[in-house]
Amino acid sequence: MVDILSQEEVDALLSAVGEGEIPAEEGTEEEGAGKIVSRYDFRRPDIVSKDQMRTLQMLHKNFCRYLSTTLSTYLRTVIEVNLVAVDQLTYGEFNMSLSNPTYISIFSLDPLEGRGVLEINPVLVFTLIDRLLGGAGNPPAEVRVLTDIEQAIIDRIIKIFIEGLNQAWKHVADFQFCVTDSEVNPQFVQLVSSGETVILITLEMKIGDNSGIISICFPFIFIEPIMSQLSAQHIMAATKKRPGESKLEYIKKNLEKSQLTISCKLGERMLTIREILGIRKGDVIMLDTKVNSPLVVEIQGKEKFLAIPGIIGKKKAVKITEVLKD
Repeated sequence: MVDILSQEEVDALLSAVGEGEIPAEEGTEEEGAGKIVSRYDFRRPDIVSKDQMRTLQMLHKNFCRYLSTTLSTYLRTVIEVNLVAVDQLTYGEFNMSLSNPTYISIFSLDPLEGRGVLEINPVLVFTLIDRLLGGAGNPPAEVRVLTDIEQAIIDRIIKIFIEGLNQAWKHVADFQFCVTDSEVNPQFVQLVSSGETVILITLEMKIGDNSGIISICFPFIFIEPIMSQLSAQHIMAATKKRPGESKLEYIKKNLEKSQLTISCKLGERMLTIREILGIRKGDVIMLDTKVNSPLVVEIQGKEKFLAIPGIIGKKKAVKITEVLKD
């Protein structure tokens, strides 16, 4: 008969392993059986599948590309953001790994319940602030708490981070990231209990010779409702959807605001250099266009309309008479 451990025996075994009384080996091989026994930590179960982890990696690689492009333009210097790792661990382990002081932004996941954490290494924060204020982006001699002015400056950077998260996650679920609070002491940020599983996204940002770590923490209990949508098939299907009417209307409105150069050509005439040098006040230059011929109106150098010249008030004008086809 196979012996089955009781709950008390399982708890005692886990306690003994945690206190070091029983060594926990990475893997052992039974003699003659050829079987590998791998260690499994019951205190940190893997609740996110490998496919979901790969999807999270893909999403945040896109997020890194967005940050690299947008921040490089915004700060007018070369900024490189790379994905370091996507891990699942307990919230207590994540919280204990943060330095004090640091810069923490707490964001909501509307319409999902709960919040997440965006933590930026304080050295990196001061490097960004120095660059925004016109400096070379040098790190500070010592880390300190941000002043009110520095806080307002870094908030502008955080808006770019949040917009990048919105862009990266838009194919997964219809929710918006929004900053709700900020903190410098990680001990004051208790989103969930210490034993709750979280998904930790670790990024590295390089600004010149300086670099720093950025951490994004999603408590699993809050994003569990949309975990089924974290699959490569779902993302590919979402990206192939035709744009909706609202998106097309948004593109149309932006195009309507575009400024184009419009010009009207009265006519042309080829002159030699000798003729140009001989031009005097009062001379008349005959063009190749007749007085009653329509004029060509060009948009961005392309012929688009025919028109007749005239005057409106004290300004010269043309009246469109025909639309030219391609």
